Amino acid sequence: MKKRTYKTSVLLILALALVGILCYRAGRADGAGSGVPGSVSDPLITKSYLEERLSQVSGGRAAYFSKVTLARGEQLTLYAGSELMLYAGSAAVIGADGLVNLTTGELFKRGNSVVRYHLYLAPEDGCGISADAGVTVYVRGDYNKKN
Repeated sequence: MKKRTYKTSVLLILALALVGILCYRAGRADGAGSGVPGSVSDPLITKSYLEERLSQVSGGRAAYFSKVTLARGEQLTLYAGSELMLYAGSAAVIGADGLVNLTTGELFKRGNSVVRYHLYLAPEDGCGISADAGVTVYVRGDYNKKN
């Protein structure tokens, strides 16, 4: 009886090892293990690279983003059609019509918290953000900064 249990255990372990090896090889073949960090297939993005890319011109249309910092309590109001992206800190939406979150397609009304790394559009003049803490945003278009 002991010999039979031993053989069963050995066969079970070998079967599990075989399944594990097959799963590993299938993952490698599918590309899960490929890609050197920093290569085209697995890029690394640094802060300086991001800032450089955000301030370049693309497709003949000015794509300049201005880096703006706000202290707690300061407000940034945009003109219609201007865009902003929260890079650091926390802020709340201000203005009668709020901001359109272009990343998700939602309307963020006054008082909603701005989501970091999402792109927002001002639907009319006077919409913007109020800094809850130290904030860094990138703005494309015309804006006013108030205390």
